[in-house]
Amino acid sequence: MINRKKLIQFYLEQYAEESKRRERKVPKYTDAAGRMRNLQKALRRARPSRIPIQNLEDYHRQIKNMALFACRKRRDDLTLVIQVELIPKLVDLDLGLLLKEQKERMDREFLSYLRQKLPGAICQETLFTLYPKFRQYKVKNKILELVPSRPEMEFPEVRAMHRHFILHIGPTNSGKTFRSLERLKTAEKGVYLGPLRLLALEVYEQINAYGVPCTMLTGQECIEEENSRITASTIEMADFDEAYDIAVIDEAQMVADTDRGHSWTKAVLGLRAREIHVCMSPGAEPAMIHLIELCGDDYEVERYERKTALICEEAPFAFPEDVQTGDALIVFSKKSVLDVAGRLEEQGVDASVIYGSLPPEIRRRQMQLFNKGKTRVVVATDAIGMGLNLPVRRIVFLQAEKFDGVGRRPLTVLEVRQIAGRAGRFGIYNSGYVTAMGEEELQFIRERFDAEEQPIEEVNLGFPQLLLDIDGPMDEILKIWHSVTPSKPFVKENIDEALTLYDQARKCKDQIDGFEDKHTLYRMITCPIDIKDKKVVSLWLSYCKNYTADVSLERPRLEYGRRRGIQQYETYYKQLDLYYQFSHRMQKVIDEEWLNEERNRTEMMIMKYLTRGKTDYIARCRYCGKRLPLGAPFQVCERCFHRKERS
Repeated sequence: MINRKKLIQFYLEQYAEESKRRERKVPKYTDAAGRMRNLQKALRRARPSRIPIQNLEDYHRQIKNMALFACRKRRDDLTLVIQVELIPKLVDLDLGLLLKEQKERMDREFLSYLRQKLPGAICQETLFTLYPKFRQYKVKNKILELVPSRPEMEFPEVRAMHRHFILHIGPTNSGKTFRSLERLKTAEKGVYLGPLRLLALEVYEQINAYGVPCTMLTGQECIEEENSRITASTIEMADFDEAYDIAVIDEAQMVADTDRGHSWTKAVLGLRAREIHVCMSPGAEPAMIHLIELCGDDYEVERYERKTALICEEAPFAFPEDVQTGDALIVFSKKSVLDVAGRLEEQGVDASVIYGSLPPEIRRRQMQLFNKGKTRVVVATDAIGMGLNLPVRRIVFLQAEKFDGVGRRPLTVLEVRQIAGRAGRFGIYNSGYVTAMGEEELQFIRERFDAEEQPIEEVNLGFPQLLLDIDGPMDEILKIWHSVTPSKPFVKENIDEALTLYDQARKCKDQIDGFEDKHTLYRMITCPIDIKDKKVVSLWLSYCKNYTADVSLERPRLEYGRRRGIQQYETYYKQLDLYYQFSHRMQKVIDEEWLNEERNRTEMMIMKYLTRGKTDYIARCRYCGKRLPLGAPFQVCERCFHRKERS
């Protein structure tokens, strides 16, 4: 921390140097003494920490002009007032705006930075604005020093290996993953990495059924088999210290996803496997080849065609008259899924439901009901497009737009193809069909159905944890790292959720043991939770505060509420997942028996809601209770809307 005397000396030096610059025009003061008295009065009245920053910056500039005038006009009386009274007062006002930790971090390096990089800046800006510039400069330089300019060089030991990639490229329902798994079964030590717990479970069951011991590892659970040769895992659980004979990376077009794509990038760059099979849609081919060539590895390409024809129907779909057995009705929110399923239930049509926040085991049971013919149709979000194998005959787009976290937007070519491709499963149907509700929507889907898939142009890059050793607050390091533009085709991962959780933790940092340890804090704020669910975030914050209190975390408790219905059980299930995830990250003892019992009980309750009573979720007017048309954009019927408008 710089003492006040040295800071005053620095200000005097900077103002003196600015006054001697010949290119500056001398202010024309007719009453310099009067101006000086006014400035003195204003500064005497000003109170540290209460003065607006714009006013303080104005005082900096006024003193600069007065110092220039006094120097050029040889007014020693004015210079003396500036040196003895104004500058010390200005320093006190500047310091009053700073946070305690900012004052403590200020050192000689900061003053050297101002002298060399921003000479004279203190004569028109405050410490409050200059110190963050210094921190950004310092952290940015440290990032450039620590992080290789080429992301692939983060794994020097892997670069010393010679890896061979087999790229399995083709549309959905073409046998890419099947072919790569056939090879994985022969491995002495192998790993499957996919996007969903359900896919990891499917691979786990297939490989064990083949007679090869296989372990399943996901963020929710670990099912170990004795003498296991294969691990079926979600991509985020990849082990970069383990050496493998054969690895399979599934759904690699996800490399462009702004939230999760960095996990695929890291797997391609850093997995220690001699033979790596990568399954992807055609649009991901250029990006994957680019990554492999950066690594200096070699590759071969195997191309696949769909095993069944995929036909776009001519006539638009009418709901519910045109619903047929084997249909998958696609919408893009949980509310819409339950609304459509409720309307079908009214018509006597049993439907399975699949959406993102549904617990994995419930999704699996809902899929089994459809697979076994106990439900005639499935109503799903785009979660269905992520490699889930269902006996779907026809994909029906009830909506052609989705909310992406920012706003509503039309579906992309890749999204349409991924979802539509689930129709016509090989071995069950000879052809698959695609349609949409509404003439305009069908035309929109048809155009994207026929269009060429655009190549992926961006590859997501994750935060390198070695930067956690940099001196500075976590949010500052994250933001500055994110602001440094990487070389193409790389783009930085989305850090919004991590920053949101950091802000929550920072507000009560004095109650969190380990807040100052950035490695511990990073494990906390990157815990995958639903930040839109207040009860889940509240439990997360409680764990942050109390994780050191005992060998185990406090168990979540189900909060009952009459009106919440299925929502209270889905939230509780997320809290159970958080209990497992946080315990695993912070090395706490997990009560596995209790956790399994609670999960099973909660799954039963969710299934009970989904098996019957979905009519309660049909969209109705919030005022009169009248049923709204399917896909209505507002929660008010037309009559109530006009009535409210008139009143």
